[in-house]
Amino acid sequence: MKKVSRLKGFKLLCAALLLLGSIVILPLPAAKANYFNDLYNGLQKFSELPGEVNQLQESYQQTVEELQKTKDALGNAQDQMQNVQAQNAALQEQNRQLTQVVDELRDDRESRENYYNKIKVTIYTGIGLVVGYFVFIRLIRLGMRHRSRKEERLR
Repeated sequence: MKKVSRLKGFKLLCAALLLLGSIVILPLPAAKANYFNDLYNGLQKFSELPGEVNQLQESYQQTVEELQKTKDALGNAQDQMQNVQAQNAALQEQNRQLTQVVDELRDDRESRENYYNKIKVTIYTGIGLVVGYFVFIRLIRLGMRHRSRKEERLR
């Protein structure tokens, strides 16, 4: 029986050494039972909240200011666009009036040129009639003179 108890004792000793060796070799996770550190960290984070809220409020205020600036810039751009559209409409009306004046001037020039052409045709026709009259009279005189000479020769 002594042998059996020795064997049991040896097994128990080996098991104890194995357990002790595994505890030394393998690191055990640290226990997190430090309530004071957790409480301190929680209070610290809670005390930092007003600062973060202030930062958020400042950031919000900056965003609101930037939004207002953007709205003002957009309003100015819309005013400028309306001014440009009004100027464009005025320029289109002025362009229409100028086109109308140019058309009237062109029509007046064409009617003047037509009038001058009619006067030229009338003058050339008058000159042609006068020259034709003198040439016709001259031809008749020559014809009459020639006949009268012929008659004189015949007599």
